[in-house]
Amino acid sequence: MRGFVFFLVLLGSLLGIEAAGAVSVPELLRQLQTQPRDTGRVRRLNALCYELHDNAPAQALPYGEQSVDLARQLQDRTGLLQALLTLASCYANLADSPYALRLQQEALLLARQLRSNDGLVRSYAGMGGVYHERNDTVAALRHYRQALALAYQPGVQTRTQLLLFGNLGNLYFYIGNQSQGLLFTRRALQLARRNGDVVGESLYLADLGSFYMRMNQLSTAEGLLRKAVSLVKPLQNQRFEAGHLELLATTLLLRNELDEAEELTRRALWLSRRIGYKERVLDAYNLLAEISASRQQFEQAYSWQSMFRELNDSLNNRARLQTLMALQTRYETADKEQQIRRLTDREGVMQEHNRTLLGGIAALLLGLGGMAFLYTKLRRSRQALASNHEALGEATQKLRQLAASKDRLYAIVAHDLRGPVTSFASVTELIGFYLKQGDEAGLRRLPELVRQAAQQLNHLLDNLLNWAVSQTGELAFIPQNLRLADLCDEIVHLHANAAEAKQITLDLICPPTLTAWADEHMTLTVLRNLLGNALKFTPVGGTIRLLAEPTAGNMIALSVEDNGQGMAPAQIAALLSSEAPPLRGPRSGTGLGLLLCRAFVSRQSGTISIESTPAHGTTVRVCLPAATVSSE
Repeated sequence: MRGFVFFLVLLGSLLGIEAAGAVSVPELLRQLQTQPRDTGRVRRLNALCYELHDNAPAQALPYGEQSVDLARQLQDRTGLLQALLTLASCYANLADSPYALRLQQEALLLARQLRSNDGLVRSYAGMGGVYHERNDTVAALRHYRQALALAYQPGVQTRTQLLLFGNLGNLYFYIGNQSQGLLFTRRALQLARRNGDVVGESLYLADLGSFYMRMNQLSTAEGLLRKAVSLVKPLQNQRFEAGHLELLATTLLLRNELDEAEELTRRALWLSRRIGYKERVLDAYNLLAEISASRQQFEQAYSWQSMFRELNDSLNNRARLQTLMALQTRYETADKEQQIRRLTDREGVMQEHNRTLLGGIAALLLGLGGMAFLYTKLRRSRQALASNHEALGEATQKLRQLAASKDRLYAIVAHDLRGPVTSFASVTELIGFYLKQGDEAGLRRLPELVRQAAQQLNHLLDNLLNWAVSQTGELAFIPQNLRLADLCDEIVHLHANAAEAKQITLDLICPPTLTAWADEHMTLTVLRNLLGNALKFTPVGGTIRLLAEPTAGNMIALSVEDNGQGMAPAQIAALLSSEAPPLRGPRSGTGLGLLLCRAFVSRQSGTISIESTPAHGTTVRVCLPAATVSSE
C-alpha cells in the first residue's frame, strides 16, 4: 500500500466544542488586567489556559501554572481540580507525559475528596489518553474502563462522556477490535445528535468514515465523510472542515477518483493556509504528491513532496522548541520553590552560625582550638567570595556579548542607510551639473527628485526595522506569488538618482509574467543591496544590467551584472565564507550587506553566487523558487 496518511480526527479536539460559546482570548486578557486575586481570577486564568492549550500549549503554560498556584493559595479546591486537568492537557500536548500523569493523578485524588464524578471520569480519561499516546494500550484501556464505570453517574457532563466514548473508539480500533471501536464511536455520535451538537456530530461522522476507509469499505466511508463535510461547512469552522475534506479526498484517491480528490485537497489547503493550520497544510502537500504520482506526474509529485519535507522539518523543530519551553517553564517553577526552601533553610543556618560565633568567642578564651575554628570559617567565606566573583565575571561577559550584538546591529543599520543618503547626495551633485550646463528643465525636476528620495528613505527604514526584528527571531517569513517586474522596477527607480549622477546606464530585462514564490520585503532588501553595490563599483559612464529569467529546477534567477573593476577569486571566496569579514581592495566594504543578502536568500530556500574577473566586471546571481501554479 502506498504512503497515504489517514487523517484521524483527534478526539482531544472535541474539548474545543465546549469553548464554542466561551470568552475569546483577547477578552480574557482584558478581564485579567482588573481581576483581583480571588476565585474569579482562578477561573479566568484556567479559561485562558484552556483556550490556548490545544493550538498554543507552550503559550498556555504560564496561565495554567498561575491558576494552579493561586488556587492552592486560596484553598479553592474546585478551581484547583479544573486547573490541574487543563494544565495536564498542556503538558500532554507538549509530549511531557510523565509530568502530565503526575498532575492527573493529583487531580484524581482531589476529585475523590470532592466526590466529583465528572472530575474522576476526566482524570481517568486523561491518563488513558497519555498512555495511548505512549503506545501503552494495556494501561490506556485499564484507565478508560475505570472512567467508563463512572460515565453514567450523576454530575458527569455530556462533553466528558463524548471525550471518553470517542477515545475508547479510537483505542479499540487501534488495537484491532473493530466492532468495539465502531460501537463506542457510534455511541458518541448518537450522544452528540441528542444534544444538538452539530460540530461533534460532524467529527464523529468523520471518525467513522476514517474507520471504514481503513477497513477498505470505501463507499460507506465516502458517504459518511460527505455527510460530515455538509454538516460542518455552514458552521464556518474552517479548522474541522479542512480535516474532513482531506479525509474525503483520501477516500476518493483510494477509489482512483483523482480529479475530485485533487479539487477537495486544494480546497483544504486553501482553508488551512488561511487560518494558519500548518499540520493540515502538511497533510495536503502529502496528498497532492500522492495524487500527482497516481497520474504519473512525477515532477509535480516531487515538488509537492519537497514542500512537505520542508514544512515537516519546520513543524518538528517547532514541536521540539515547544517541548523545551515546557520543560523550562516546569523547571523554573520547581527552581523557585527550591529557592524558597533554600532561603528558609539559610535563615536557620544563619541563626545557627551566630550561635557558633558566640561559642567561638568563648573558645578563644580557652586557647588555640577556638582560633582554628574561626580560621576554618574564614576559609569558607573566601571560597564563597571566589564563587561570587566568578558569577560576576560570567555576567560581565554576557553584557559584553549583548553590547557587541547591539554594535553589529547599528553597523547594519548604518550600512543599509548609505544607499538612500547617497541618493540625497546625488541630488546635490545634479544641482551643480545642471547649473554648469544651464539646464533649467533639469533644475525644475530637482524638487520631485528630492521628494522621491525622501519617500524611498522612509520605505528603507521600514525594511531596516524588519531586519532588526529578524535578529531577535521575530521577523515572519511570508512567501507569496511576486511579480518580479514590479520589484525590479521599484529597485531601478530607487537607484535612478545615483545612476544619473554617475552617468551609468541601468538596463532592466524582466518578462512581465515572471513570478517567484518569495517574501516581498526580503527580496527587495536583497535586490537593493546588490544593485547598490554594483553602482558603487561601476565607473562613470558604465553599464549595469538587472536580468530576471527562469532556470532549471523550477527556479527564478535574478542577476546583477556590472562592467566595473571585478574581483579576484580570493575576494569572492572571502565574501562567500561563513563569516564574510571586511575586505580590502577594489571592492572593499563592511561585508554586512552581503551577509544580509545571504541570510534572506537562505531563508527563502534560494542560493546566491558570484562570478567575476578582474577588469571585466562582476555578476551576482540569486536563485529563488518559482511560483507554484494553483487553482486557489
